Amino acid sequence: MTTKLFALFCLLSMLVSCSDDKAKYLNINYEPDMEEFTNPERGFYRPMGTSTSDFTPLDVDRLRELKNPNPAAGGFMVGSTLIYRSYRLDTFKDRPLNDEVLTQIQKDMDIIREAGMKVILRFSYTNTCCYPPFNDAPKETILGHLDQLEALLRKNVDVIAVVQMGLIGPWGEQFYSDHFGDLEHGPVTEQHWLDRNEVISALLSVVPQSRMIQVRAPYYKLRFLDGENAHPEYADALDSNEAFSGSDKARIAHHNDCILANYDDYWTYHSFHTWPATVDTLNLKEYIARETKYLVFGGETCPGGPKGEDVYSPYNDCLSEGGNAENYLKRFHTSFLNTSWSGAVNGDWNNKCIDEIKRNLGYRFVLKKAITPDRVTRHLSTRIRLEIANEGYASTYNYRYAELVFRNKESHEVFRKKLDCDTRHWYADEIQTLDVEFTWPEQMADGAYELFLNLPDASPSLYDRPEYAIRLASRYQGKSIYDAATGWNLISTGIRVN
Repeated sequence: MTTKLFALFCLLSMLVSCSDDKAKYLNINYEPDMEEFTNPERGFYRPMGTSTSDFTPLDVDRLRELKNPNPAAGGFMVGSTLIYRSYRLDTFKDRPLNDEVLTQIQKDMDIIREAGMKVILRFSYTNTCCYPPFNDAPKETILGHLDQLEALLRKNVDVIAVVQMGLIGPWGEQFYSDHFGDLEHGPVTEQHWLDRNEVISALLSVVPQSRMIQVRAPYYKLRFLDGENAHPEYADALDSNEAFSGSDKARIAHHNDCILANYDDYWTYHSFHTWPATVDTLNLKEYIARETKYLVFGGETCPGGPKGEDVYSPYNDCLSEGGNAENYLKRFHTSFLNTSWSGAVNGDWNNKCIDEIKRNLGYRFVLKKAITPDRVTRHLSTRIRLEIANEGYASTYNYRYAELVFRNKESHEVFRKKLDCDTRHWYADEIQTLDVEFTWPEQMADGAYELFLNLPDASPSLYDRPEYAIRLASRYQGKSIYDAATGWNLISTGIRVN
């Protein structure tokens, strides 16, 4: 063979060799998973209030049981990953908290963590309603208790989903009070509003910045931000520029404990820039609808009638019954609802739209499509593209990221790649495209690998616990892509590493 022919042969051999090593990209399409399942920090919660006068500790076995479908007041079955824990500090209205009650609360937090759940947390002092005296605590007592609770809140931030304002008035709903103004009967002075704002400010300071606090009515937030100038017509809703920034505006969220009670949700959409208060559903509902795209929203339905009867049917019924329940929950980006209140409203959803509501409270991430290589060559760039839709009512409200996980099918050795994303920005009715290009590490052994997407809890204490990872609502070839043992979501089973 001549020198020129030999050189040409070598060149052709190199080209063929490179062509053989080049990865082929596979287009994988997934089906939606319509199964009802639980996910962290969303869904129907279980209320478990207690008081210092008659303290009932949480039970880990009971909490684990509630993660499986159990009866709710509306007559349906549902599993829960959230509990609502209200601590009524009724024996400490005029004195500091003692070590015993702080230890009791800490044991509860340990049990919640052991059970694999999270908590909606509220502190209050009374359930005396709805005429004075209301027997709540004065400002000085509240501020002192918040100072005492700060260390506990910071220690247990991993299992705290959100903290509700509480503290003032019956049930901590901030409406009636002996010390902060009675918003129904009066009087309510400027000093009362300043004192209320001082309590909100103190709560923001003791709750870790990574967590939001919820106030009971939108005017409370407006008054905190705008003072005497607070007015629904001038409400400046949180937007994408400030969302999740850690500012007070980005951390004060909303809860509504009279959802779908009547046209203004039983005083929720009243404005107190006038006396008596003015109903302003036009401005305040729009304000909440815009804000809750970036803030956690939830609460409980409310029958509205004086004897607990449902007075707002059919408006609060399912769409199929001429109501507006699904649209309401979606408009306000609802992440959670109470299982125990109110059965009069929730019961109308049973066997109609309850399955849709159970699926869509909070986020519901659906993997639509993946483009992956059939092989990965060390030192060479790998590109993977995923398309994920959020078909729920809301996004996640606490920081969470995504990571790709390669697992060797023989040795089960695992390699991870953290992605530059934040699921709080995976908004409802939007599709997120994760298009990543990277080089896998040299130490990956040759062989066949599975590829997963993991959406773990961002807290190091919960990162490796599968019950705190997000399950995608997707199936492939008739099977769920979720791996319950790891909490990961299977993208592909057929990737080779060379």
